[in-house]
Amino acid sequence: MATETQAVTEQPISEHHTSGGGGVLDFNGQMVLLTWVAFAIAATLLAKLLWKPILNFVEARETEIKDALDDAQKARKAAAEADAEAEKTIDQAKAEARKLADEQAAAARQHIAKMEEEAREAIAQRKQVAEAQLKAEREDTLRKLNESAGAEIASALERMLPGMLTDKQRQDYQEKIAADIRFN
Repeated sequence: MATETQAVTEQPISEHHTSGGGGVLDFNGQMVLLTWVAFAIAATLLAKLLWKPILNFVEARETEIKDALDDAQKARKAAAEADAEAEKTIDQAKAEARKLADEQAAAARQHIAKMEEEAREAIAQRKQVAEAQLKAEREDTLRKLNESAGAEIASALERMLPGMLTDKQRQDYQEKIAADIRFN
């Protein structure tokens, strides 16, 4: 058997083709026709069963991508609008905060001015009360001093003129001297 395989393999290629009656490159019309029919059937089946679903899938995917791009563009636009709106809101809030701070500062200045004015008025009232008290105490002290001086002078006159003055005269002298001597 080894010799037969060797003999087959040792035969030249040209003997194989001539002995079988039809080579690989020989033209057979029936085979060509059947090949074309098989190709047409396969192409028709592939077109109906495979090509249309693939095209539908590609079109659906293309639509999804287009929609996603449109959505992304809309989202970018919405984000830009939101950023602009946020910036506007922040600017308004800053302006409002500045306005409120200025109003509060003005109110504080007015309150301070009012408190200063009230303090000045209170000080002026206290000063008036103190001056009135001082005046009253001064007058009282001067009155007491005048009375005391009159009594001392009357006492000195009585020592100088012992027994010569009556009680009535002594009192009149004291009042007259107190009226004449004023410590103003």
